[in-house]
Amino acid sequence: MEMDTPATVPISDIPDTKSDFVGLYLLKSKTLCESKGGASYLRLRLSDRTGEIDAFVWQDVDIVAAQIESGQVVKLKGHVNIFQQKANVKVLKIRTALGSEYDTDMILEGPSIDQEKLWGMVQEMIERVEDVHYRALLDLIFSDNAFLARFKSAPGAKAIHHAYRGGLLEHTVSLLRLASGIIEVYPDLDADLLITSAILHDMGKMQEYNEELLIERTTEGRLLGHIVIGLLSLQRYMDDLEGFPQNKRRKLLHILISHHGSLEWGSPQVPMTLEAITLHYIDNLDAKLAQFRAASEKRKDPNFEGFTMFDKFLERYVYFGDRPEIAEQERDS
Repeated sequence: MEMDTPATVPISDIPDTKSDFVGLYLLKSKTLCESKGGASYLRLRLSDRTGEIDAFVWQDVDIVAAQIESGQVVKLKGHVNIFQQKANVKVLKIRTALGSEYDTDMILEGPSIDQEKLWGMVQEMIERVEDVHYRALLDLIFSDNAFLARFKSAPGAKAIHHAYRGGLLEHTVSLLRLASGIIEVYPDLDADLLITSAILHDMGKMQEYNEELLIERTTEGRLLGHIVIGLLSLQRYMDDLEGFPQNKRRKLLHILISHHGSLEWGSPQVPMTLEAITLHYIDNLDAKLAQFRAASEKRKDPNFEGFTMFDKFLERYVYFGDRPEIAEQERDS
């Protein structure tokens, strides 16, 4: 099936007037629905690096449903509709996209900084670790090429924060930069322990999430979660180091299992050391700021200038009207 218009339109540039366009997008979900009149239709959730939008298939529903699947990149021709001052798409044509038609960097969200530059920042912090046992542990873990490759590419989450390829690495670098400043303010903190735990605290996420275009939890991720997966993995690496001190093992494992901060947030234990409570708060700070930024950039309220739509994870609206770079993006869109 050929699309009439050669150029593809990013979601952020889809016009807010009734018009046709062509685009390449990740199909995040496909839901078969029924209208009040009993007619079947498909509701699609589309995304690319710039945002998300709903699309609807009203004709040849069964045929289209059999041809496309969630997790695929699709090419479509659509017509923009406006409902309650919000754009959605009536699908005119749609098919699975050819690999030669798109660049995943344009389809998938990712860190704003180059992956290798981010990894270089982690390496610099590893070089700062003076404790021979923590340094030996880090050197052992990152000498594992499979571990390193996944550490660079893994997402930070499925939906809440850093939910894209490379998100784990970007989140880790942010924590290291925060830890570096906090160490200067609070010199009684064990700097080597804090740096090591900042690097390794989310290592279980590499197995919690898949490596597909559409981020989903793995079977292991659903059954165990990243804290337990990380705990088991970290224990195996420490077991491979002869003479790793028991007190350092306990402190590092404690930070890993307590970094969510409370039992209701998924931690088997609450933070009980200076380094554990520090790691929890810088982890939560970076996660919350990432959520605020994502909401400000992608969930603008079309009916209330300067605010986002209500965010169910943050449990609030976010105001960005005084942030010129975001407000300018809104005007330009």
